[in-house]
Amino acid sequence: MNFFAHQDRARSSTRKLVILFVCAVITLIIITSILVYFLLGFTESSNGQPTFSAEALSSDIFIYVSLGVIGVVILGAMFRLAQLRGGGKVVAESMGGKLLNTAGNNADERKILNVVEEMAIASGTPVPPVYLMEDSAINAFAAGYKPQDAVIGITRGCIEKLDRDELQGVIAHEFSHIFNGDMRLNIRLIGLLYGIMVIGLIGYYILRGSFYRRYSSRSNRKSGGIAVLGLGLVIVGYGGTFFGNMIKAAVSRQREFLADASAVQYTRNPQGIAGALKKIGAYSDGSYIKSADASEISHMLFSQGLKAGFTGLFATHPPLQERITRLDPYWQGEIAKNTKPGSKTQSGQVSGFAGEATQRSAVDSIGEPSAEHVTLAAKSIEALPDSIIEDAHSTFGACMLMYCLLLELASEETEKKQLEILESMLSQQQLASFHAIRKRASWVSRDLFLALIDICLPSLKQLSATQYRTFMSILSQLIVADENISVFEWCIFKTLRYSLDENVSREKLIDLDKSTWACEGLLSILAVVGHDDEEQAEIAFNQAVRELDINRNFTFRAAFSDRTEVLEKACDLLKNLKPLQKPRLLKAMAASINADGIVRPEEAELLRAVGALLDCPIPPLLDQQKFI
Repeated sequence: MNFFAHQDRARSSTRKLVILFVCAVITLIIITSILVYFLLGFTESSNGQPTFSAEALSSDIFIYVSLGVIGVVILGAMFRLAQLRGGGKVVAESMGGKLLNTAGNNADERKILNVVEEMAIASGTPVPPVYLMEDSAINAFAAGYKPQDAVIGITRGCIEKLDRDELQGVIAHEFSHIFNGDMRLNIRLIGLLYGIMVIGLIGYYILRGSFYRRYSSRSNRKSGGIAVLGLGLVIVGYGGTFFGNMIKAAVSRQREFLADASAVQYTRNPQGIAGALKKIGAYSDGSYIKSADASEISHMLFSQGLKAGFTGLFATHPPLQERITRLDPYWQGEIAKNTKPGSKTQSGQVSGFAGEATQRSAVDSIGEPSAEHVTLAAKSIEALPDSIIEDAHSTFGACMLMYCLLLELASEETEKKQLEILESMLSQQQLASFHAIRKRASWVSRDLFLALIDICLPSLKQLSATQYRTFMSILSQLIVADENISVFEWCIFKTLRYSLDENVSREKLIDLDKSTWACEGLLSILAVVGHDDEEQAEIAFNQAVRELDINRNFTFRAAFSDRTEVLEKACDLLKNLKPLQKPRLLKAMAASINADGIVRPEEAELLRAVGALLDCPIPPLLDQQKFI
């Protein structure tokens, strides 16, 4: 199953989640209706004794109860999802996570940041911010709606107890959840389950209020009835918790096996993730999170975050032993209890995962980076001067580096105008720092620009609202300084805007054959960017159209060479393509790039920018690798 099939499966899982949710709500309606019938059916007889009378019941009660339960559940779910609208960082902060300072000096913290940067650059995704939970357990999670707003949460125990290979296995596992669309499903699950359990919360407050009323009022009989209602709703709430845990277990377990297998594929090192799981089994604190809110995100964690009871019926993760056995079939079931923090844990080779990675095209590698991509990412980071990495790890330095990239490719006349803009917008001290950073950035080669942008993103995400508006305003002015927007300038601006804007709104999915004009505009611009000769550009365009396989007439538009407004409108439409139709567009773009056998930086940047807008992160191109 490839990346696009996983994305489609994630949508199918959402439908499965909705079905389970509806079944749970129907069950709660039935239980609540029985409770209400029982309470309202009791009346006081002539001798003052309570008696049950069905005649006192209205046939409309079931309708009212149904509407009430559905209303409470929907409002509760909407309320919780509104709280989580900010994406992954809201989840991480609710767990007590603190954003790791990318410019810090702690060795363990720098180690985890470096591992996350490597995996992100290897996969072509924006580098996610890392949140540290001060918990001694070994655990981690990925949260967000899409790769652009994803965060990695990790415990102190995880970064202190695991060595680098084991950490890489854990992070690769979490990146699999990012690629496969699991994060959005997980956040929806939090909202829906909160809605189910709101009934119990209402019952708790009714029960507490009735006791207060009983002691402050003479109407003990009425207060007693309210107390019984509250107690009943609390019981119903426990039923909601039961169904909620059942849903989490049903949705989560199989995805964990997939994420484990993907982690080995990414790193080609089964010893890494298997060693992490073995250390969890050997460690006294295991993977159990102490936070009171751990139950809400238990299905998102790397390993079981709560004790699942004797039966394991509500376990959100497969048994530890079963996960290890799948990764290490030669494992005998023994876990050394004297495993020391940071010590190596050996395991055998895994059938189906070991050996040389199959050479695949870049498009086929979407969501499935190989060990070669991880190695290339590590080399890219090493190729960047340490001073540039330090600049990228600060908010000010990251902003200045983005300005530097724009000036680097500008003509001499445009550069002069851009410097005038910076002189008018920056203080003298800031301007002096900019020139120092620019001097250091001049050593960065063009093929590292995208990696540098990715490394800067976590720092840029820490800008305040005012700082962000100022940053984007300056960036916009630098881009239009020559009254013309190049494809590279569009790519950098669109990438930053899409990654930094807090916007999780969705539009209706569209079919590829209903977006002919958008495909025509995008492929025309790509063909012109990649070829100096108009005739060759048209040949490349026609090859791309054949790859699209749409029975429509397409016309090559050479005049679109400098029409980035067309590019903007086309991508705004195409980003809503159905998951299984996205590879056709990306392969069409790749066919245009491969037409002359030369991959220009502008072509690669445009393809990866469009891939990011489609939520299809494209890994960097390996040596001798083609896009299709």
